[in-house]
Amino acid sequence: MRFKNLFKNHLEYLRFCLGKRFIKVTHFFLFVLLIYILIEWQHENNLYRNIGHVARIHAANGDDTSVVKEAMTSINDIMQSRHGLFRDQEKHSWKQAVFQSADIDLMYGSGACGGYSKVLARTLQLQGFDVRIGQLKTVKYGFGGHIIIELYSKTLNKWVFIDPLFKLIVRQKNGYWASAKEVAKNYHLYASRMPEKFNQDFKFNDVRYTNWDKFGGIAKPYYALAKLFKGERYADTICLRMYDLSTFPVLFWGIEIGYLVLMGLGFYRWKRNRKIG
Repeated sequence: MRFKNLFKNHLEYLRFCLGKRFIKVTHFFLFVLLIYILIEWQHENNLYRNIGHVARIHAANGDDTSVVKEAMTSINDIMQSRHGLFRDQEKHSWKQAVFQSADIDLMYGSGACGGYSKVLARTLQLQGFDVRIGQLKTVKYGFGGHIIIELYSKTLNKWVFIDPLFKLIVRQKNGYWASAKEVAKNYHLYASRMPEKFNQDFKFNDVRYTNWDKFGGIAKPYYALAKLFKGERYADTICLRMYDLSTFPVLFWGIEIGYLVLMGLGFYRWKRNRKIG
């Protein structure tokens, strides 16, 4: 009986909302906006899934190592050719300015090491890989001097170093892929396996996954809570940049939650006024 009354009240509130022109237009606008964002989100996901699908088809064999290498090589070739065409002279549309995502870098071959890393990370993420973006602390430029990605290898049970800009996968003496931390700690052992330009400009001695001082340190409380409950080692590996690869899910769920909160507050106010009246 209580559930029936609650449903009846919600139905009456919905009729009340639809009876007000401004509220009706607002509901319609939010509904259309959510549908548009959902379509764009699906389109973007499908683009990266297709890249990953083709990488699986052309991989030397079916294992994950071959798929990752094929995806990295294909993306590098695409972005190099597009950068040769646009040469950083492209002008972004209003849509690209508002919905900033990794596909801007893919479309124009822009973003240098950061752009290459975001595109490969997005592709591998949608293929089911655990990926994070790392900011190398280079001797020449400091933290953020070069951007790479790390992929979690279930075979090796660790994160491994991948540089999409240089098409570089660093290996240990035993042939296994090395992690960014391992390379940073013993760079002199790996220097001979690095491209000459990498050694000149991007020799590094540390890596981080989030710049907690960015935007005035607004995200530091999150780091402090992670450190408190899960330890410093876990907190130091959090990569917030992974949430920046696509703005569509953030926008969709942000608007959806905001809409539900406003509806809930509106229903509470309507019910209270009704009782008073």
